[in-house]
Amino acid sequence: MSKPIIEEILAPKPEARPRIYAYSIDDKAHKGLLKVGQTARNVKQRVAEQVIRQMQVLISAPALKQLKE
Repeated sequence: MSKPIIEEILAPKPEARPRIYAYSIDDKAHKGLLKVGQTARNVKQRVAEQVIRQMQVLISAPALKQLKE
């Protein structure tokens, strides 16, 4: 009996699509400030995990540029 190869053991990994984002928090303490982050997940969901107050996502863009072959 032969040993299984790694591809047979592990499920295929989904392709990551990293995004960079910036958001502002709508309160007096954070007025004029932007918070910046990177995630491969949904940006609004990720930001919502970080803040309880009302916020607004200002930028959400791909973190990687597609290179032409």
